[in-house]
Amino acid sequence: MLTSLVKLFKALNSEQNTGQLAMALSLSAILGLTPLYSLHNILILLIVFSFRVNLSLFFLSYPLFAFIGYLLSDVFESVGLNVLQTPQLIDMWQSFFNTIIGRWSNFYYSGVIGSLLVALVIAIIIYPLSKRLINLYRNKLLLKIEKYHLVKMLKASAFWKLYEQS
Repeated sequence: MLTSLVKLFKALNSEQNTGQLAMALSLSAILGLTPLYSLHNILILLIVFSFRVNLSLFFLSYPLFAFIGYLLSDVFESVGLNVLQTPQLIDMWQSFFNTIIGRWSNFYYSGVIGSLLVALVIAIIIYPLSKRLINLYRNKLLLKIEKYHLVKMLKASAFWKLYEQS
């Protein structure tokens, strides 16, 4: 737990581009909100490992989004059911499900398609929001936080030594 917190602070305080950190949160939201064993999650993991995305932040935020996904599963089911039962889309879904990718995708389950659609919308919202919040933290909040007595005590603790070692 302590090492995870250290990795989070390392990522936030690093010189790494805020876009890379924000992308880690967005992709983690997609992975966490959707069922883990889905074809689209393989694509998400390929993107994460292919591009410069902060892996610590990606894997640290995954359990949070997975928990939120568990809580919103009923919403995902109803969204997916509405999408699959839309009369104008039925022919498209039938032709898609007759392909190999369509069968592997598991989009015929309302929870999978609903969670993916909601996760994509949330990820699109999270990216600019988290980018702005990380910039705000780095430019304004970090300077104010370092002045507090508690932070000075923390820098003298074993936690800070662990932070500097990793």
